Amino acid sequence: MLVYDFIRVPLPIARVRHRLLAAVNGLWQHVAEAAYDEGEDLLGRVGPFGPVPGLSKAVSMRVGNARDRGEGFVIPLQWSATGPTELFPVMLADLEITPLGADESQLRLSGSYDPPLGPIGRQLDRLLLHQLAEATVRALLGQLVAALLKDPASQRGPGL
Repeated sequence: MLVYDFIRVPLPIARVRHRLLAAVNGLWQHVAEAAYDEGEDLLGRVGPFGPVPGLSKAVSMRVGNARDRGEGFVIPLQWSATGPTELFPVMLADLEITPLGADESQLRLSGSYDPPLGPIGRQLDRLLLHQLAEATVRALLGQLVAALLKDPASQRGPGL
């Protein structure tokens, strides 16, 4: 299944690049965990099963090497929940960062995943779980923007 979302960041691309690539204070892991928690809360509100004991909330985010693309850059991501691997898909995605003028940037995430559990999982994905994946991607982008906008004085680097 494919997922796509985008969000604006009121920062110039040079600052976004520095902050994302510096990965200050475990930024990526914190953002992934917070986005997963938000997505899980959505499932609890709309899902037919409610909370399921024994399923892990812990997530792992692998961040690949950034590559330049035009005026922007792309960061490959692999995002997965830890725990029972047969119950959770792995998302492979590209986070593309592009300038929107001198003082604003855009984060775009394009990703894909294969629903677990074969035909039953694909049906559940069509009925409900794809909405959870979309909400989780939206939460990830929101968490990234919040992290990028934190007080620059707490981040290392002159003027960034």
